[in-house]
Amino acid sequence: MELINHCRREVFKRLWKHYTQLVPDVAKLNQAFQARGEEWTEDHVAYRTLPGEFTGAHILQGVFEVLGYTRKDDYFFDAKQLKAFWLCPPDVTGHTRDASPKIFVSELIPTKFSSDFQEVIRRLTSQVTASPLRRIQQLRDQVKAGKQDAADALIKECVTLLTTFPSWNRPSLRDYEVLKKESEYASWTMLYGHQINHFTVSVHLLKSFKGIKELADFLEKDVKVPMNKVGGVVKGTPDLLLEQISTMAVDMEYEFQEGLEKVPYGFVEFAYRYPLAGKKTDGQWQSYYQGFVTSNADKIFESTFK
Repeated sequence: MELINHCRREVFKRLWKHYTQLVPDVAKLNQAFQARGEEWTEDHVAYRTLPGEFTGAHILQGVFEVLGYTRKDDYFFDAKQLKAFWLCPPDVTGHTRDASPKIFVSELIPTKFSSDFQEVIRRLTSQVTASPLRRIQQLRDQVKAGKQDAADALIKECVTLLTTFPSWNRPSLRDYEVLKKESEYASWTMLYGHQINHFTVSVHLLKSFKGIKELADFLEKDVKVPMNKVGGVVKGTPDLLLEQISTMAVDMEYEFQEGLEKVPYGFVEFAYRYPLAGKKTDGQWQSYYQGFVTSNADKIFESTFK
């Protein structure tokens, strides 16, 4: 089990490095936090998927289950035609700072979109003809037997799956526009596949902010990062036990079949989790609400809408 724990920690270390290289706002925000004596702690990492035998949310579920995670609550987003769930890390018996981040995985439901839209999704996902899970699960079994070389290979396989572009053919601008017209979520996922959509900071563990609204003001006015204002800057309420804010996604150059174009990539989210009834604000993982709120997440998705 200790070797699997090592694999999980190393995978996240490399995912974090990949994400920070692509989202320059991360370094800017981290520096601003450090200047206030704050420590950045991840609440969760979010992924998007397109449905398919070898491409859907079940693939990511399998990857993170290999790393010790357990699937929890399911969610449905009617307006965006998405289904989702979250995965709980195994190391949650102590302080939140010591726990691995939760994982939030969503998947597009294409059936209510146009026939052209559905054809693009089918054509792309049908190009993936083998499960990336098979090798990862084989390595997991070897890691459980204590093989260090298998642990090194498992880390590499997981990181490769979660940091590389999808294995379908490079999209055309036409395919991108067909999907974006009906679902920005779908067009984003066509481009990036299983890459990280965003990391999320645990606001309730920060010391120098009275609440998430004060943090939002600081980010916009002092750090000068553009915030997602869909549905208001702050999504959620104390009654829901979860409040969230997010920056707008940074742009990156993407090479379509026709050439380079700037498109939105990733952003940073911030989550303030309130203590459960009868619990204290003590930093212990089990003291706080750990699920998600669909009305909040629905608006967070729009951080990549440009």
